[in-house]
Amino acid sequence: MEYKNKFIDNMREFENLKNLINTIFISNSSLPNQVFHKEYTNYLFKEFDFTMTDEFWSEIRELANKTNDDFIIMAVLDPDPITYYFKEFGYFNWVKLEVSITPDQYLDILNFSPEDSPADSIFVNSYTVVWASPSMNWGIWAEREKEVCVIAFSEKMYKDSLNPILNNWRPIDNEVTDWIGLNYKNFTIPKDVKDKLFLNYKSGY
Repeated sequence: MEYKNKFIDNMREFENLKNLINTIFISNSSLPNQVFHKEYTNYLFKEFDFTMTDEFWSEIRELANKTNDDFIIMAVLDPDPITYYFKEFGYFNWVKLEVSITPDQYLDILNFSPEDSPADSIFVNSYTVVWASPSMNWGIWAEREKEVCVIAFSEKMYKDSLNPILNNWRPIDNEVTDWIGLNYKNFTIPKDVKDKLFLNYKSGY
């Protein structure tokens, strides 16, 4: 399979996808601040590295089937898709992932890199990444430096019906904040960061 043609290289298509992304996410935000618009709630967390695995793809592909999405948007927000990636390589570090691709193909796309620049694959060079449902029923925000990802659902979605798919994800709790704490001095999350995470991501169900 030729993986380069999976990546977005048309500015108009990029802008259309960016509008969708910005409907779900507050793209200029970062954890522990709120990164989802208010229509998205019922948050669940996993470690960042999980997003780079075949198991993650199997789960979100099943989720996409539940929400009748033919593809999933995977978009790197940092490094910047325009001022860095498009400028340097002529295409964006954004991909429309058809739900028909296999877990191995997902890993291949993560590891695909521009010619002569293996350090610029999504697997290696991605600090903030999102995965979005084109039906806008759900979205996933991931930050490598916080070692965590979080999924949220639109108000019309019922998270409980998705529990069999996401039963290894966690609501915000001390285990989640311990993952994040590993990135701070003495491997301890600062109290103000922890408090803000609980304030912003405690689900109301």
